[in-house]
Amino acid sequence: MAEDGHGWIVETQHLTKIYRNRQIALNDVTLTLEPGCVLGLLGPNGAGKTTLLRLILGLHRPTAGSVRVFGRLMTPNAADIRRRIGYIPTNPQFPRGMTPISYLDYIGRLFGLPRDVRKPKLATLIRAVDLLPHSGEPIAHFTPGMTARLAVAASLINEPDLLIWDEPTHGLDIEARRSMLELIKQLASEKTLILSSHNLSDVDEVCNYACVLNKGQMIFHGTLQDLKGRIRRNHYELDVDGEHKAISKAVGVLRGLKDFIQVVFRHRRLDVKLGEETPNTALLAQLFQVLHDHKITVISVRTVGMQTEQAYLDLVEREESRGFVRLYPASEAA
Repeated sequence: MAEDGHGWIVETQHLTKIYRNRQIALNDVTLTLEPGCVLGLLGPNGAGKTTLLRLILGLHRPTAGSVRVFGRLMTPNAADIRRRIGYIPTNPQFPRGMTPISYLDYIGRLFGLPRDVRKPKLATLIRAVDLLPHSGEPIAHFTPGMTARLAVAASLINEPDLLIWDEPTHGLDIEARRSMLELIKQLASEKTLILSSHNLSDVDEVCNYACVLNKGQMIFHGTLQDLKGRIRRNHYELDVDGEHKAISKAVGVLRGLKDFIQVVFRHRRLDVKLGEETPNTALLAQLFQVLHDHKITVISVRTVGMQTEQAYLDLVEREESRGFVRLYPASEAA
């Protein structure tokens, strides 16, 4: 639920953070986050992701620029705004002698929840994150997956409108990671989320927007579809079935067509690279027609590589190569 005239949940303007005049952690970041958005925050180590999250939370003061959350200026003293945010840091730590029940009860009291609200709420959350059999056990004995689920429950006890989770799948095994991603998908239907992650497949699965940081600079902010659209996607792999002689003839025909840059067949798989001059739909139509004419069955089709990862790496590489041109906006330098 947004409160300002623009409807933004989060709005930063020229946000900059310099630590002790020695380290530029964040440089001139301006972004907006609308209700219902699931933003994937991407970037290599040291890119400024955690700094940006801490500034949004009001845990640090910006050196320059501003952060507005729910239409109000965020500062270290804005506790009333933070009450509407659920936060999970990287590798969350809990008092080892407490149990899930005692810890969530403590957090609920910090938020000022009365007993008749707090107790049913913590019980519901413990059940929801599948910790009911362990609700009375010391947190010291918890696995990383159990600790992550407790962190989720703690971030939800105040029924926040905005969730900020820093590396929520870090260190989880396959089963725990899958459970976390499914939970994020469920929450996305009713919450606005910011997820910082090194795992690009996680972002690809659960996010609809992306923000890419590199060395403190924001080099992309937009929809995940726009991010994928920045790379060339004209490289395909097709698993096919048919007579070997017919497939060899089809490969010869395809190699003779305009804008078919590479056509290779090996191990029942056809590897095709298309040019950029002609729309790929027209070229793919030619490809399937040739296969049909030679009575070849297509078992599966896929683009080569994970698009989000390719787009991310391409953005970072392009930013690194700009050198002094980075003094100017990308549109001016083009």
